[in-house]
Amino acid sequence: MKKQILFVLLISFLAFISCQSNTSTKAKSDQIPEKPAVEQIETSAKIGEMAGCSTEEAMKLILALKEVEESKRNLDSLTDHKANISFMIDSLKQDGRELYSLTAGYNNEERFEPYYHFYLNKSDCKNIQILDIVSGEYLSLEAWRKQNRN
Repeated sequence: MKKQILFVLLISFLAFISCQSNTSTKAKSDQIPEKPAVEQIETSAKIGEMAGCSTEEAMKLILALKEVEESKRNLDSLTDHKANISFMIDSLKQDGRELYSLTAGYNNEERFEPYYHFYLNKSDCKNIQILDIVSGEYLSLEAWRKQNRN
């Protein structure tokens, strides 16, 4: 009698598992998007064009600054060519202006290490401001460079 109950439970268990694997395979195939992700990227790029300056353009502009390039070279050397500059990007409104807040730094396993904090105007990616760590104020890039000459 015990063998029969054990046999029935075993058959029930195997039937249950086989049904579960069939539905999970079907559910995975149902989740495949019909349209490729490329169209979504193109749409977001068009939105960025309408708004003026995209986040990609802002990052390229910041990466081209000599201070960030120097940090990139140092980071590349210290990590044996395994790391690069990372960005944290946010949007904010200040004094009626729409700005990007970009923080350039190193993103390691434990934490994000910020090197520079920037504000850029969303409409045209001009008027770059950088945080002066000593005063805690954002200065124009030219004024910050004059103040921090070595």
